[in-house]
Amino acid sequence: MPKNKLSVKINGQEYTITSAESREYMLSIADVVDKNMKEVSHACPGLNTTMTAVLAALNLADEHVRLQREYKKLAQEANASAAKVRELETQLSKYKRY
Repeated sequence: MPKNKLSVKINGQEYTITSAESREYMLSIADVVDKNMKEVSHACPGLNTTMTAVLAALNLADEHVRLQREYKKLAQEANASAAKVRELETQLSKYKRY
């Protein structure tokens, strides 16, 4: 799998990242991290870089877990709806016989 190498700036610091994903994807991920770190820095200006990074990571992890929960809930609802549709199709097929 080919790896793409890209230099990005996050919170004023330059990093080289490598991924099999596209350049655009890598830039979008770096942008999310950069924006989150800047938000934390703005909200808590006295923090050092490590503390800022940890709080940004906690924010992103929180968002990730919330989205996973929402996804799981929606998947369960979709499965329940699909089961209901199958049940209704079965009932409908009984009426088509007459």
